[in-house]
Amino acid sequence: MASGIDLLFSSNEQKEHVFDFKGAKIKVKTKEISWSLKNKILGDCFDYKSSGSARFDFDTYGKKMLAAVVVSISVDDAVVPQSDMTEVFFARLNPEFGSLLEKVIPKAFEDGSQDFFAKG
Repeated sequence: MASGIDLLFSSNEQKEHVFDFKGAKIKVKTKEISWSLKNKILGDCFDYKSSGSARFDFDTYGKKMLAAVVVSISVDDAVVPQSDMTEVFFARLNPEFGSLLEKVIPKAFEDGSQDFFAKG
């Protein structure tokens, strides 16, 4: 458990999530990411138009965030190491399993009544 100044920084602790999927127990280990990395991923997912409008790509956000937070996925004795978990890997997932993995993705935007883009 972090204390003192370490409370200000992302944790190195990993969390294990266990999902029942088609009769198998799938273990997914995740790590916390920094505030800066989350903001970079968010920024990469916006598409700004010359008209002044912007579009947020939730698909890209999900794949980039999974690649950033998932440390390993294991099914029985088979382990997928973090180095193999790229956006391409996550794009190939079974839709049902992808829906389960959405539970480990940090929310893109905080809940609440305040406008996301408002300062202060």
